[in-house]
Amino acid sequence: MKKDFLRLLRACKRYALLLPTILIVANGALAAQPPQTGGDNVPPAKVTLAECLRIAMEHQPALAGHRASVAAATAQRDGLNKIPIPSCLSRELAVRREQSELGVTIAAAGLDQSEHETVYAVTRTYISVLFARRQEAVAREAADKLKLSRQNADRLSKAGNPDFVVTRSDVEKLDVYIALAETRRLEAVQGTQRAVAALREAMGIGLDSAVEPVDGPIPNPSHQLNLNAMIQLALSRRGELIQATNVSEAVALEIQAQCNSHKLKKETFAAVVDIHARQIPQGSSNGEYRPGALGLEMPTLLAGPKSARVERAQDLHDRALAVVDKTRNLITLEVEDAFAKWQEAARKLAALRNTPDLASKLADNLQQRFSEKGNVPAEDVVRSYLVAAQSQASYNEALYQQALGLAALERITAGGFNAGLVGDNPAKP
Repeated sequence: MKKDFLRLLRACKRYALLLPTILIVANGALAAQPPQTGGDNVPPAKVTLAECLRIAMEHQPALAGHRASVAAATAQRDGLNKIPIPSCLSRELAVRREQSELGVTIAAAGLDQSEHETVYAVTRTYISVLFARRQEAVAREAADKLKLSRQNADRLSKAGNPDFVVTRSDVEKLDVYIALAETRRLEAVQGTQRAVAALREAMGIGLDSAVEPVDGPIPNPSHQLNLNAMIQLALSRRGELIQATNVSEAVALEIQAQCNSHKLKKETFAAVVDIHARQIPQGSSNGEYRPGALGLEMPTLLAGPKSARVERAQDLHDRALAVVDKTRNLITLEVEDAFAKWQEAARKLAALRNTPDLASKLADNLQQRFSEKGNVPAEDVVRSYLVAAQSQASYNEALYQQALGLAALERITAGGFNAGLVGDNPAKP
């Protein structure tokens, strides 16, 4: 019994010594977590776009995966460099070391591009929440004004004044329009919820870390963009092109490696060095045409006499160069497409800039005449409010598409172009 007590006492002492360290680690872990709900009755944390981006950089699993790939490529390079054989005594080892160095560059380019993809995903979904809220407000305002028109129509139809042009049929029509406006509002509410769910996924957080974007207008930065400048930025910075170019260099080194051996079977760098190049997404011909990428090829083993192995390595290098050209062309096309969409949205926005206010004033004037004199057809009042609502919704849509176009150009240029959609850009980890 005494021995058991002494063992328990020693265990308690060890725990007491470890307690400060445990608390420090726990506090650090809690500080790194995104906002928690704390229960069903606690409202979600209000976050800005900059805060969402910072959380995503810490919690997005895709980024963690790419960081692990960079670490693995670095470990592979370091392992080859630690082999106790001078490069001058092993021509193949010298080539493999060069290829492993390229592998680190390729992995780093993949991480960089993934960070820009994450920024785009968070920005797009965040702005989608703001857009859905604006559309919900438009539908709610339209329903409220139609309800006011309905009250006036009901009052005028019961007055029995022969000068009034309002009937019970007009009241019933207004009930229909109010119901339609309410369905549009409900659609916008569901759109907001879906956008918030997509935002959480883009940030890499779960349902237990509820967030809600701070309410505000859709960003509307002003830019004078040049297509050629956007293309040059994309071609000089895009991770996929950096990867494809470095892979082609690794394949060129493979020709040298095959020349250095007279064996009938010779492993390639694919069996020794992990090199993963990311392709532009696959093509599509359904609805919207999008050309597909050209994939890289490199077997783990080349067989045959040296001349045959070298010839095949040269053919694979030709394919790798073709991949570089195809990637360059696809990136150029992507820039041109995004630029055209941004340009279209910007022009629509300029054309619609004053339309919502004008349409709203016209509708309010008709409502006032309808309420005071009853000499305006109810159909005209309803139509004017529907036009005002459609004008505001179209303006919101143009704002939304312009913001998405700017975010897309920022992603396509790998951050070379700053869209100005967020005030303080989050520092990369």
